Amino acid sequence: MLSDYQRKVLRILYNYKGGRRRFPTIHELTVKTGKYKPDVMVALDALVAAEYIHWDDKSDTAL
Repeated sequence: MLSDYQRKVLRILYNYKGGRRRFPTIHELTVKTGKYKPDVMVALDALVAAEYIHWDDKSDTAL
Protein backbone atom coordinates (compact mmCIF):
# COMPACT_ATOMS: atom_id res chain seq x y z
CA MET A 1 0.00 0.00 0.00
CA LEU A 2 1.32 3.41 -0.96
CA SER A 3 1.78 6.29 1.43
CA ASP A 4 -0.01 9.58 0.82
CA TYR A 5 3.18 11.13 -0.54
CA GLN A 6 3.82 8.24 -2.92
CA ARG A 7 0.24 8.47 -4.22
CA LYS A 8 0.74 12.22 -4.67
CA VAL A 9 3.86 11.64 -6.77
CA LEU A 10 2.07 8.98 -8.83
CA ARG A 11 -0.86 11.34 -9.50
CA ILE A 12 1.54 14.11 -10.52
CA LEU A 13 3.28 11.74 -12.94
CA TYR A 14 -0.04 10.61 -14.41
CA ASN A 15 -1.51 14.11 -14.78
CA TYR A 16 1.71 15.62 -16.09
CA LYS A 17 2.03 12.96 -18.78
CA GLY A 18 -1.59 13.41 -19.80
CA GLY A 19 -1.49 17.20 -19.92
CA ARG A 20 1.99 17.95 -21.21
CA ARG A 21 2.77 14.70 -23.06
CA ARG A 22 6.00 14.24 -21.11
CA PHE A 23 7.05 13.29 -17.61
CA PRO A 24 8.15 15.95 -15.12
CA THR A 25 11.79 16.46 -14.25
CA ILE A 26 13.04 15.81 -10.73
CA HIS A 27 13.13 19.57 -10.18
CA GLU A 28 9.51 19.90 -11.30
CA LEU A 29 8.53 17.10 -8.91
CA THR A 30 10.27 18.88 -6.03
CA VAL A 31 8.38 22.08 -6.86
CA LYS A 32 5.02 20.32 -7.20
CA THR A 33 5.38 18.27 -4.00
CA GLY A 34 7.24 20.78 -1.85
CA LYS A 35 9.79 18.13 -0.86
CA TYR A 36 13.52 17.82 -1.48
CA LYS A 37 15.17 15.63 -4.11
CA PRO A 38 16.06 12.74 -1.75
CA ASP A 39 12.40 12.49 -0.68
CA VAL A 40 11.26 12.45 -4.31
CA MET A 41 13.81 9.77 -5.20
CA VAL A 42 12.66 7.57 -2.29
CA ALA A 43 9.05 7.91 -3.46
CA LEU A 44 10.01 7.05 -7.05
CA ASP A 45 12.00 4.02 -5.86
CA ALA A 46 8.98 2.87 -3.84
CA LEU A 47 6.76 3.22 -6.93
CA VAL A 48 9.24 1.13 -8.92
CA ALA A 49 9.38 -1.51 -6.17
CA ALA A 50 5.57 -1.66 -6.04
CA GLU A 51 5.55 -1.94 -9.86
CA TYR A 52 3.43 1.16 -10.42
CA ILE A 53 6.08 2.59 -12.74
CA HIS A 54 8.94 1.15 -14.79
CA TRP A 55 12.14 3.23 -14.69
CA ASP A 56 15.35 1.75 -16.08
CA ASP A 57 17.54 4.80 -16.72
CA LYS A 58 17.75 6.57 -13.35
CA SER A 59 19.77 9.42 -14.87
CA ASP A 60 16.75 10.52 -16.91
CA THR A 61 13.23 11.19 -15.67
CA ALA A 62 11.63 9.89 -18.85
CA LEU A 63 9.99 7.00 -17.01
